[in-house]
Amino acid sequence: MSVKSYIGILIILNLFLLLLLESCSLDSDEAESNSLKVKAVFEVIGTRRTVREFQGTSVPQEHIIKILDAARYAPTAGNVQPWKFVVIQKRSRLESLSELLQTSWEQKIKTHPELEEEKRNLYVTGGKEAIQKAMTAPVYIIVLVDTSVYPQYALYDGCLAVENLMLAARSMGYGTGFFTTYFEGGVVKSFLNAPENLKFICATPLGIPLEWPPMPEKKYLEEFIVYESFDEE
Repeated sequence: MSVKSYIGILIILNLFLLLLLESCSLDSDEAESNSLKVKAVFEVIGTRRTVREFQGTSVPQEHIIKILDAARYAPTAGNVQPWKFVVIQKRSRLESLSELLQTSWEQKIKTHPELEEEKRNLYVTGGKEAIQKAMTAPVYIIVLVDTSVYPQYALYDGCLAVENLMLAARSMGYGTGFFTTYFEGGVVKSFLNAPENLKFICATPLGIPLEWPPMPEKKYLEEFIVYESFDEE
């Protein structure tokens, strides 16, 4: 083999090695990028909180759309996609809803047959204060589902969509909540003039938290896991 041929082969081998190393570097960068993405997903899940009081900072419309777009990618039985997201942003509407919810809560508690008078007053006061704080959010999203198709699955579909919504919101720095206690479904539907076939899932605020709540105490993972069957425990 001539010297020129030998040098030519070495050059080709070097070029091949350079390309291979570059490919490996790209794979390494991609793997690192994927690892960071996975870490980010788990961080969002782990730092989501139920937020009950908010700053007055407005939420840009494009952020609301982006969050709702994430919600619509949730799993759904038969791909029915039964969701309806009612966005309430006008302060006058939010204040009207707040007053309606407080009145509804007071009536509900005061007519409760098993509560003593003293407890009724405490529950009424506490409930009204909770509603007032919750309604400081600049945006509320009322989540409903159409029960005219697969009504037995619509509730699950709605809850899955809400979880997507909450995680997307958290990734963008917004707080949310799954509110039903003070947001009685019939009252909310009446306020919205919602059709009969729509079922109320929850109301979620959307906004910058006054402060992020601390992590509540969580049970150990082992308490929830069963392998194969309960007979194996």
